[in-house]
Amino acid sequence: MKKYRILNWTVFGLLCYIAALPVIARVMRFLLPGLWRCSYRSMTGRPCPFCGTTRDLAHLWRGESDFLNPVTPYLAAFVLAEFAWRIVLLLRRKSSPHLPWWDLAIHIALLALLLGSYLACWD
Repeated sequence: MKKYRILNWTVFGLLCYIAALPVIARVMRFLLPGLWRCSYRSMTGRPCPFCGTTRDLAHLWRGESDFLNPVTPYLAAFVLAEFAWRIVLLLRRKSSPHLPWWDLAIHIALLALLLGSYLACWD
């Protein structure tokens, strides 16, 4: 269970990074403008499935709802639900030995749905 708790802290840290990404991206675009660009778009001239997501997350932070990427609302809902779930898991003192397996199964299904929505919206 100690490894599972470490995993929860790691995922929680990743979610914090995703939430702070609009701020980090702004700084990175200023410091390293050539590096902080979509490689796929640079090579092909077409946007990748994730293009616009960082700007959309920044729009959500400001309370705006105009999205460049149609999948951003799904991603934002997934990140918000995941954030709440990890807080619940980190505040629990005891957990079932079956919980990591249920957690894994549910998240595989949710990530498959998220990936499917990206693939469905990508031209």
